[in-house]
Formats: sequence, C-alpha cells, structure tokens
Amino acid sequence: MGRRVLQKARYAFFAVMLGFMALLMCGSTDAGEVDILVEKLVQKGILTKEDAQDILKEVKEQARQERAAMVQETKEALKKEQPAIFADLPGWVRKMQLKGDLRLRYEWTERDETADRNRGRYRLRLGVVVPMSDDLEVGFGLASGSSDPRSTNETMDNSFERGDLRLDYAYASYRPWEWVTLTGGKFPNPLFMPSDLLFDTDIRPEGISAQFSYKLSRSIDLFMNTGLWVIDERKEDENDPRMWVLQPGARIGLGTRAYLKSAAAVYRFDNVKGTTLDYTSKSNTLRQFKNTLKYDYDAVALSGELGYKTPFARLPFAALYGDWVQNTAHGGANAGYLYGVKVGMEKVKKRHDWQACVRYEHLERDAWPDMLPDADTYEGETNVKGYKLMLVYGLFENVDFTGSYFNTKKITGSSLDEQKLQLDMNFRF
Repeated sequence: MGRRVLQKARYAFFAVMLGFMALLMCGSTDAGEVDILVEKLVQKGILTKEDAQDILKEVKEQARQERAAMVQETKEALKKEQPAIFADLPGWVRKMQLKGDLRLRYEWTERDETADRNRGRYRLRLGVVVPMSDDLEVGFGLASGSSDPRSTNETMDNSFERGDLRLDYAYASYRPWEWVTLTGGKFPNPLFMPSDLLFDTDIRPEGISAQFSYKLSRSIDLFMNTGLWVIDERKEDENDPRMWVLQPGARIGLGTRAYLKSAAAVYRFDNVKGTTLDYTSKSNTLRQFKNTLKYDYDAVALSGELGYKTPFARLPFAALYGDWVQNTAHGGANAGYLYGVKVGMEKVKKRHDWQACVRYEHLERDAWPDMLPDADTYEGETNVKGYKLMLVYGLFENVDFTGSYFNTKKITGSSLDEQKLQLDMNFRF
C-alpha cells in the first residue's frame, strides 16, 4: 500500500514539474524536449512506460489549454483596443468593404484543322466598396488581364513575364429613395442575365444606369433596369456609338419552394451601322470592301429562370433558365436563344456544396453585336451553336473546383467544330 502511494505521489510530482516546464518552453523551446526528458526518466527506472505516457498526455493537454487561453486573451484585448485604434478614422473608412477572388485555370482547346492548344491561365480581382452615407456609395475594382473587355485572364507565357493589373470598374451609386438606385461610371452589369448569351460576365458597361424596384405583394417583386451606355467616343465625329436598354421584370413566388424570375428587354444601338467596333470577333456581316458593320442591332430579348427548392437534402435545388434575342433592325440570321438546367445547391459556398449545369445555345450571325457574347464560347463569335456542361464542387469554404466542357461549331459556312475543357480552382476572399 505504501509503495503504491509513494508511486502516485512521485507520478503527481513529475506531472506537475513537467507541466510547468512545458508551459515555460511553449513560447521559446520545442516541446519535444519534454519527450526527451521523460524518456530519460524511463531509461533510469524512475518512471514506468505507462506513467510516462500518462504524463506526456497530461502535459500536452495542459500546454494546449494554456495556448488556447493565451490566444483568447489576445483576441479580447484587441477587441477592446479596436475603438481606440480606429477612433481618429472617418466613419466611411471604418465601413469600407473589401472583396476579391483568385482563379487558377488549365485550358485545352481543339478545333478542326488546327493544332490543339494547352495553356495555364490565372485571374486576380480585388474590389472595394466605400459607403459614404446610408444612400451613397463609391466602388472600384482592379483585375488582371489586358484591355480586352471580355477577359480578365492572364496566360502563363513569355518567360515569366509580369502580368497586368487594370481598373476593372469605378462607379458612384446614389439611392435617393428606397425604390430607385442611380449609378454612373464603369460598373458591374445591372441587367438580369440568367446566362452569358448576350454579355460576357467580365463586361463592365460605361455610362449611367437606373434601377427601380417595387414590392407589389408578398410574393411578387417588380423591377426595372435601364441604362445609357457609351460604346465608343470619337473626337472627329459627334455621332458616337452607344446603346440604350430598358428591362422590366418580376420575381414571382410560387408557393413556399418555387419561384419564377423573368424580364423583357429592349435594346437600341445608335451610330453602330456603318462603323467598326473595337474588340469585335469579326463574325457579324460586314460591308463589302469597307469592312464596317452592314446592319444595325436594335433588339428585343426575353430572360427567365424557374427555380425550385426541393425537400431532398442531396438535391436541394433545381432550375430551368434561358435567354432569347432577336434583332429587329435586320431580317435575316437575326435570332438567338439559350436554354439550360442546373441542379444541386443554389450557390456553391461551403465544403461539399455542388452544382451541375448543362445548356444549349444557338446565336445567329447578326442577332447581336459580336463584341459582347461570352468569349469562352467559340472565341466569342456569333453564328455559333453548341453545348456547355459544367460541374462546381466546394472543396472548402469559399474554395471550389469548376470543370467546364464546350462543344460548339458554326451554324452556317465552314463547320470547324471546337472542343474546349477548362479546369478551375477558385478562391474567394
């Protein structure tokens, strides 16, 4: 009995002493030295292997608790000091919001009669929103890429050449009443667009826009997006190319699980016929010998999405979506449409979230100006039809993997089928 009591007393003594030593060493010395000391005591017969394992377990747990307590105390101290640190800064600075994302991409492209292309690409975007007051804000963003309005990608090439960083958008937004927002400058596209049939997602319109919203009932929200956007400015000519857009629409709740969001848009293009636009894909019809646009591109468009939140945990959301456009200023090869379905999560944000999409599009040669559609679909040309399949899977919170496959070809003329595979890692912060 006495020997057992003595052994327990000795065990307690060594546990306390080693715990004290681990605490001292956790900030300046490798805690592995405690393991070495315990091993020496076992070798000399002062401790048994079982006692040594119990002591090490207790010491490591005590050190972990001490570190956790230290971190918590530091966080609380910083939280208490924060008002003092930022006391002299203006209120709008304290409210400044930062957001950004990084995308790493592998891309393979194969088009009939041409060599396959393999390349690595990356994209970096950083945005700032500054609330000047409750109804006024200023926003600006930077993005990698060239001056091409349809691409913020940098290609890995040219012997480790440095990439470009450019102004992506810069705008001021004012909300004089709850139901209207006025925006001027260069800004993210305010239109309701369930797909990129008409506008590449990288395009930032320039000019002015007004957005209106009205809650008609508990289940019906009305909205209208408008804009006067500058396409080009020419000092030798007062008739600058520009476009007008008016898009009224509604979001209708269909019970507790389903919704329908739809909109109709009217587009008017001024001073486009007979001119040459920058960053064209050279697929619209041109005037013979003059190389300028033969037609105008005033158009009407319809957009819609029918969504349903299912009761199934593994398939919580499904939606049908589509776009349709017709050029009203020209009578031939003047229509386009896209329809698709997506299932999975409504948005991929967390780990193990997923979404799968499949779509088909058909965009005739003169349905729409060819400097605006998605640049990944047959290099942004019109007179194109084909499929796109996409899978998005959340690896971590705000980190996802996206795989996209395109299979497209010309509607008329030389039919060079194109296949494209894009594998992306997306990091949002």
